[in-house]
Amino acid sequence: MVDNGKGREAKFKNLLARLAGSPLYRQKLSGYELAGAGLDHIPALPFTTKEDLRKAGTFGHLAVEMKDIAHYHESTGTTGEPSASWFTREDLAAGGRQLKDCGARLTADDLVLVRFPYALALPAFLMEQAAWQTGAGIVPASSRTTVTPYPKVLDLMKRLRVTVLAGLPREMELLAETARLRGMAAHQDFPSLRAICVAGELLGEKRREHIQRLWGVPVFNMYGSTETANIATMCEYGAMHIVEDDFFVEVLREDGSGPAASGEKGFAAITTLSHQGSPLLRYFNEDMISVEHSPCACGRTGGKMTHYGRSKDRIRFGRTVLDAWDIQEAVYSLSPVPDAWKVIEQENGLHALLDSHDAGSWLADELAGVLSSRLHVPVTVQIVTDASLLDRAVLANNAPSTKPVYIERQPGSVSRPDASASLQYLLRLGQRKLADGEFALARDLFQQAVTADARSAEAHAWLAAAYGRLIEAGSMPVKLRLLPLLEQHVSLALELDPSQAMARRVNGSRLLYTPESLGGDPAAAAAEFRYCIDRNVDDADVWVSLGECYMKLGKPERALDAWKEALSREPGNGRARELLAEASEGNGEMEA
Repeated sequence: MVDNGKGREAKFKNLLARLAGSPLYRQKLSGYELAGAGLDHIPALPFTTKEDLRKAGTFGHLAVEMKDIAHYHESTGTTGEPSASWFTREDLAAGGRQLKDCGARLTADDLVLVRFPYALALPAFLMEQAAWQTGAGIVPASSRTTVTPYPKVLDLMKRLRVTVLAGLPREMELLAETARLRGMAAHQDFPSLRAICVAGELLGEKRREHIQRLWGVPVFNMYGSTETANIATMCEYGAMHIVEDDFFVEVLREDGSGPAASGEKGFAAITTLSHQGSPLLRYFNEDMISVEHSPCACGRTGGKMTHYGRSKDRIRFGRTVLDAWDIQEAVYSLSPVPDAWKVIEQENGLHALLDSHDAGSWLADELAGVLSSRLHVPVTVQIVTDASLLDRAVLANNAPSTKPVYIERQPGSVSRPDASASLQYLLRLGQRKLADGEFALARDLFQQAVTADARSAEAHAWLAAAYGRLIEAGSMPVKLRLLPLLEQHVSLALELDPSQAMARRVNGSRLLYTPESLGGDPAAAAAEFRYCIDRNVDDADVWVSLGECYMKLGKPERALDAWKEALSREPGNGRARELLAEASEGNGEMEA
């Protein structure tokens, strides 16, 4: 990441001090040495996952006294416990400053109609802050309420000569369609309108261009969340700039190998440098982003961000991986662009439901060909002519707007609860540290994974594996102290999922290397290793361990065969060559 100097370093040190006021972080950071830590130490600090926030509860990461709180907000659209977020007056002012840098460049002459929902969500209130800081006026026309239905909003815009419209991208589309139904043209009949600001949904370039065509004014995107406030804003040249005074944004390679290169897609991890009420350290929000560091025509030189959607919305067909951004860009490339759409995941491809007031110019086969070509998977198309996707009669009455669903996953295809993006990333990163011999770091990462989801058999199994490596390298007191922890997590993994191959493998190692007087059992260990091999977990080390079982069981011929199998998979495996040489010497043979 680009460091903007001493100011950011000072903010980070202040952040670490503030985190001490949060129960969540007092526990999470208790084992870390933070004295003298700077921005370059961030990669060594633990992640904060969505599950961490849910488990912490409403007050778990509140870092100031209640008397300092001005606003409470919480996330929507997730299952289970929502994520809480607390804001001081200074936090709200900072959020307004973040939005004020948007390319719309609000002034005291503007009247801003805010169509974001005025509820527990955050954007409406930050938009108000941005308006107040520039002297602009506000028209609070909340969505998802019967008080301001779509016709009422259009009336307010025209009668009050609104200059800036702010809300979800979908609201901009629905307002334009309502205008059409009422015999108006959004791009002609609101001459005072000069800009639109959107947030709260994924907005690819094709969708932004579509909304600009509908209204005839520039559209500026903003990226953030209820937990973090606004992280990036779009400038007048269409680039999303990270507010680097307030945020340290990491992009992490999906395989856990470290930070992504400039412009490379990866997982986002957000550190809120300025937030006081409920600050966040390395918040793994499960979004896919990229950040490119290059000068912009607007004069800014910091990170330019692209958002590709949430990892949970990803769809995989073999080696083809489709992010929500890919699907959205393909749909909004159609002509005419649908008024409403939904893509449904199927076993071998996608099924697209499309609705347009101009559907007579569509041919389903042609649309399917365009989408299939752009997405590189088979796509079938159904042109919808009823009100199942968009009830246009509802747009003209007092029914409140609702949250749209654009991508529908195939039943059973959604990741298991123990396969969230944050969990899998922690496991991949821990596995890399384990392979590199950094056993203590691997243990810490696997412990974070267990904390993120105590029901994950895989996390418990890998944590047990890390304890196994520490036991191998440790003194006798260390071995005696860590062995019960290894046994505890192996037992938990097997209890949660008896078929979990990694748990069976670690259990096999436990049974092999524990003295028989303390519960060791080489025959049972061999059965565990055979179980793994039968399920294609058959790397060289598994065969090495199986061979050791056979030697303890008095079956040297089978041991030799196992070690030969190990070398066939990894010719340079030192342990296999050593054991094979020792056994062959005893038989008067030497294996190459």
